[in-house]
Amino acid sequence: MQTVTMPLQLAPTSLTQPILPNWSFHLFNVNLGSSSNPAVEQAALEKVGSYGRQIGHIAEALELIVKKAKLLESQDLTQDEKDVLQVFLGDVSAIRQIKASQQLAP
Repeated sequence: MQTVTMPLQLAPTSLTQPILPNWSFHLFNVNLGSSSNPAVEQAALEKVGSYGRQIGHIAEALELIVKKAKLLESQDLTQDEKDVLQVFLGDVSAIRQIKASQQLAP
């Protein structure tokens, strides 16, 4: 009986896969892309606040606009559009609750 040997590869030769591209854990160096003006971006982060803080301010301003303009009662919006606003307002409310609970915790 003759034995035939065939190269058989059941697994890839490399089992590494990046799970967080552009992230480096050397004191948290995060690169999410190139900025057209890195100096301005860095100054904004230092003087205005983190992206989360900036997004929070935008969310609070939009919440105010939605409520003052009474967009949820508007006849000009479809129900789907009103649902989008309700989801947004729900997110803003949930974040407000998280902030309040964190301030109460010791």
